[in-house]
Amino acid sequence: MGRLTIWFLLGLTLIAVSNNVGFANADVGPSESECRPYIEKAINELKTDGVTSSNGSGEMQSDQPRRGDDDDDDDEDANSANDLDGDGIPDDEDDDIDGDGIPNNQDDDIDGDGIPNDEDDDIDGDGIPNEKDDDIDGDGIPNDEDDDIDGDGIPNTEDDDIDGDGIPNTEDDDIDGDGIPNTKDNDIDGDGIPNAKDEDIDGDGVPNAKDHDIDGDGIPNKDDDDLDGDGRPNDDDNDLDGDGLPNDEDEDLDGDGKANHEDDDLDGDGTLNHEDTDLDGDGTPNDEDEDIDGDGVDNEEDHDIDGDGVKNDQDNDIDGDGLPNSEEPKSMDIDGDGVPNDEDDDIDGDNKKNEKDEDMDGDGILNIHDKDVDGDGVPNEHDDDSHEVDDDEEEEEEDVKKRRKRDVDAAPVLDVEAPNPADEFPVEEEIVKVVEEVPVETEPETEPEPVVEEEKAEEEPAVVEVEEEAEEEVVPQAAEVHEDVIEPEAIEPQTVETAVADEPQEDEEDTPEDELLWEGEVPQNRRSRQHITELLQLDDEFNAREKATDNVAEIILRDIKRIYESAIKPLETMYKYRDLSNRHFSDPEIFSKPLILFMGPWSGGKSSILNYLTDNEYTPNSLRTGAEPSPAYFNILMWGNETEVLDGTQLAADYTFSGLQKFGQGLEERLRGLKMKSKLLEKVNIVEIPGILEVRKQVSRVFPFNDACQWFIDRADIIFLVYDPAKLDVGPETEAILDQLKGREYQTRIILNKADTVKPEELLRVQGALIWNISPLMSSAQPPLMYTTSLWTHPYQDGAPARLLLAQERAFLRDLRTAIDKRIEHKIASARRFAVRVRNHAKMVDCYLNTYYNHKTLFGNKKRIADDIIDHPQNYHIYEGLSTLTNISRYDLPDPEVYRDFFRLNPLYEFKKLTETCTYFRGCPITKLDVAIAYELPELAGKYKKMSEAALSSIEAKQAEVIDAEADPKKTKS
Repeated sequence: MGRLTIWFLLGLTLIAVSNNVGFANADVGPSESECRPYIEKAINELKTDGVTSSNGSGEMQSDQPRRGDDDDDDDEDANSANDLDGDGIPDDEDDDIDGDGIPNNQDDDIDGDGIPNDEDDDIDGDGIPNEKDDDIDGDGIPNDEDDDIDGDGIPNTEDDDIDGDGIPNTEDDDIDGDGIPNTKDNDIDGDGIPNAKDEDIDGDGVPNAKDHDIDGDGIPNKDDDDLDGDGRPNDDDNDLDGDGLPNDEDEDLDGDGKANHEDDDLDGDGTLNHEDTDLDGDGTPNDEDEDIDGDGVDNEEDHDIDGDGVKNDQDNDIDGDGLPNSEEPKSMDIDGDGVPNDEDDDIDGDNKKNEKDEDMDGDGILNIHDKDVDGDGVPNEHDDDSHEVDDDEEEEEEDVKKRRKRDVDAAPVLDVEAPNPADEFPVEEEIVKVVEEVPVETEPETEPEPVVEEEKAEEEPAVVEVEEEAEEEVVPQAAEVHEDVIEPEAIEPQTVETAVADEPQEDEEDTPEDELLWEGEVPQNRRSRQHITELLQLDDEFNAREKATDNVAEIILRDIKRIYESAIKPLETMYKYRDLSNRHFSDPEIFSKPLILFMGPWSGGKSSILNYLTDNEYTPNSLRTGAEPSPAYFNILMWGNETEVLDGTQLAADYTFSGLQKFGQGLEERLRGLKMKSKLLEKVNIVEIPGILEVRKQVSRVFPFNDACQWFIDRADIIFLVYDPAKLDVGPETEAILDQLKGREYQTRIILNKADTVKPEELLRVQGALIWNISPLMSSAQPPLMYTTSLWTHPYQDGAPARLLLAQERAFLRDLRTAIDKRIEHKIASARRFAVRVRNHAKMVDCYLNTYYNHKTLFGNKKRIADDIIDHPQNYHIYEGLSTLTNISRYDLPDPEVYRDFFRLNPLYEFKKLTETCTYFRGCPITKLDVAIAYELPELAGKYKKMSEAALSSIEAKQAEVIDAEADPKKTKS
């Protein structure tokens, strides 16, 4: 019966095919390719229904053909499901399944059934529909491990149609073609990584944190009701971004790469937080939500209700609705709990009843000093509905006033230290509060009103020494005397001091000496910083232009990554370039902000320049400056929504600086970061290398200092060497650092800082001495560009050439802005430099290999021959031959000692020669790399220029339309 079934089905299929094709007579039949899918289907059905024979053939024993019974046995075997084209190579190992001479990854019809792949329900012709097939393209690699699921030669991360079903990913309900809809699929892109652990859920090559469409459904995140594509609406999804972390434990709720406290749009719905009526996107309006920011902490117990990173007692907008607390109308709700302020028994939501709350409206000002106690915007004296303070509090206030007057009369002046920023949030009952006597800039609404008698207020202010009494009495006295006796208007900048309560001696000894702290005096007649904002283009008017170019930049950066993945990385991996050099190139190097690097000897003014550029002078978080050497830290300045000091462990975990982990714990202990809300830091990261302190005896460090410096040098967009006119000597360590700038001379600048301290007639001599000292050590025949100026807000010293110094400062700022504008060109140049290094390394290894095989004998000891070549390359003319045959400069090749160490880790004879890496279909990797270096990367620069000009022209046209509309509104209406 089995044999009859076969021939019956074959007959039916032949009749059906002939009818469909429309043959006119019986003498003309269908072609073999047209019949093949039907024949295969019949055979597969029979194989699955039959009983496996003893020889494992899969056919029924009674139906196995006997020799000589059928002339078509050979054809039937050739068309078997395991070897479609009958070439003896199983389909899952065959580069050309249908035997048409076109490789599978270039074939529009892999199985040769006449149906294009994008319309074929069974791409590889194995009889299993694609949606049930664990290997859609039949290459022997399971879909969840296959970088090219549909076998079209395009990697999944770059493929607009991953499963090859003809439906673009953005419109495909089943992106990976596994038969499971995206909304129910735990692995949307079919890469074998569950969505909850997948950094690229939709498999488009863009990490979730940078992807504007995380789930790849064609709907931008801001408009997507189901952000992670798990079938649950955002307002009902406990894991909004699908990263496996519940919303109340997720520090990045919407998965956009911005921490919640830095994110202007917490839930990623396209509505800014201050305009969003549902801040955390849980479907509950803020005024009804018991947890507004979705951090898992109820509002009444949450120290940061709106999740903006600012504590409630310091937050001018507690509920994050865009209205400052002081401007919230009476009908509004400061803590966002749905209860109007005038009906709320806990206005600021700090879980303290109003009558027992020392700061009722949560504005950081105690009730006894607050001009608007209930925060309704109406001053107390005009407020008919102001909440009164308890009688006990009034009596206590009177007692405090009496003690205050007594202490003012008796207290002498005391010099004390400034507060330690590391103690920013002390425990209330264990650490004494630090109170600054007078801030540099004070807001009118936070200025305390003097309550001391007029006679006392007119006297010369003095800093009060606090007597050693019980802690609960000492602290309030110190605070009250400071706030009510000393008036900021009466104090000159030179006399600004800080008053603190006495602390135990052991606490003073534990205070770190290297803290971020300014301890100097605010100078009179400070120079204006307005030109910095102007020349660095930090005004809002440049935002539209920058956004347009940023969109273009993102496209070019993705092109750089594509070229790296396809042309550079294969040889980098094959010849293990990372074992040779610390100069790596990956996503952090491609997508990071421009890096500005400051280097030079100690006490040259690097920290002062950084404070000056970021407007961080004379603040508690200024970088430490002074004549004495500063602690040897790598200071890294980054943008942050609020000021924050980071240690090395936190910095090493940051995306941009994660590569520093390879230098060990010793370096992490010398890293220090400072996050600030600076407009300049929105555009760049700034790094200060520790000042070089030359010593007679070289002391070994616990980390590779020069390698760490090289890491920053390789990633810098512009490098500034800062020198003090009084310290022009160059020692061995400075010489080593300058030697590392080889090849980066065009990005290196010299700043002769503090130039106003030198007499004008001596300034030219100092400049010449510095150029003569440095230029030879930088291996540069041309002198580097130098700026002679004084970069801080102190006024120039008398007799200094002020016009010259200011002109040089403006030139320095313009140069810095140019480096920001040229960041894409720098990225392209960095990629090309890295590609050249990888190419040179591959050809060097190939040269060693060819020499090895030329001298290897049949019975020779291969290790001995390889070691002799590696130890004595000059005897085999390795370097000379490579330079002659490839036109690679000897100066671009590492020293032989470097390769000795490299081949100790990786035996020479384990590598392949470059000729052996080439394949018929994929070509030669070295050829692809040469093309990338010579053509693809240089062409990106031209592409970026054209696209940027087009984007800017579009912006200018829109601005012109707006101007015309404002000038002639009638024309616009018509």
